[in-house]
Amino acid sequence: MLSLHRPCRFALSCVVALNLALVPMPLAWSTELAVTPVDGPSASATELHGITHTGQLVGTFRDAQGIHGLVCTPPVDAVCAPPFLTPLNLWFKGAKAVSTQVQGLTTAGQMAGFFLDVTGASHGFLCGGFPTNLDCHQVDVTIDHVLMADTLILGLQEQGQFVGSYRDAQSRIHGYLSTEGSVTRIDVPGALATVVAGVATTSGKTTATIVGFFLDATFSMHGFLCLLPVSETCFTLFDVTLNGVPQAMTQATGINQQQIVGSFRDPSGQAHGFLCVWPVTSVCFTQLDARNGAHTEILGLNDRGQVVGHFRDTTGRQHGFTTMAPGAGSAGRLP
Repeated sequence: MLSLHRPCRFALSCVVALNLALVPMPLAWSTELAVTPVDGPSASATELHGITHTGQLVGTFRDAQGIHGLVCTPPVDAVCAPPFLTPLNLWFKGAKAVSTQVQGLTTAGQMAGFFLDVTGASHGFLCGGFPTNLDCHQVDVTIDHVLMADTLILGLQEQGQFVGSYRDAQSRIHGYLSTEGSVTRIDVPGALATVVAGVATTSGKTTATIVGFFLDATFSMHGFLCLLPVSETCFTLFDVTLNGVPQAMTQATGINQQQIVGSFRDPSGQAHGFLCVWPVTSVCFTQLDARNGAHTEILGLNDRGQVVGHFRDTTGRQHGFTTMAPGAGSAGRLP
């Protein structure tokens, strides 16, 4: 995976390669995805993080020159490739970002993500006016007038709310939610580190639900969701459970009004994507793997049930992908 992929950046986890040859055919709780690969120009590795309702894609790719953002705006039913696929390298304070990672895009043209500066520090960014008049600014979380380190924006909602993580003066990682300039710190009770990766507005309501992952006192990773407002009792903690067996290292990375997606490790330490159709129960989870691929991770989805992420082919090259999630449009809504 790209060296700045979210879980590895925080040393919370680095998933291992998945050998689908060990699973000759899908089980009842497992689905092989017929994916559409997406690759950045001359890329050695590509991953997709977000997809709008209209099918616009954002993500990151690596080539010989470094790590770049990726934006793809293909017409309906067109393949995401040049001239619709555009690399993105941002400049801040007169210097080119060392790397740019685009995490979210709205249909109104707002874009969000994070970048590394020349000192190696990470900062969030927000851009408006995409694609005709791109206007971007740096975003760093400030708590009680104190500037926090390593701000990441990892999820963006159509109404402009965004989520992510930052590091405090004691090097502890916290999640956060930003609404109209107001920042709410997110900490799962008892967690050593919390990362918020996705936000979605509940159908017919003004409140939102956030999802992410956290590290517990034993350094195990679990998924969580919280129906806002934030309180100690808002959190639902979960691990992917398949055929009655809890899996390890659950990372919830995306949410819409019906579904949660992410990735996990099975008991052998191999990595898979997952889908949970609401409500969250021990039987809501489906394992997702790219057909004829390996090392599948689901990193985002839109409200139509289209998912994005990355997988590795038989040569070990990493590709981004998009596809329709199984059961998209089925019943099951946020509470």
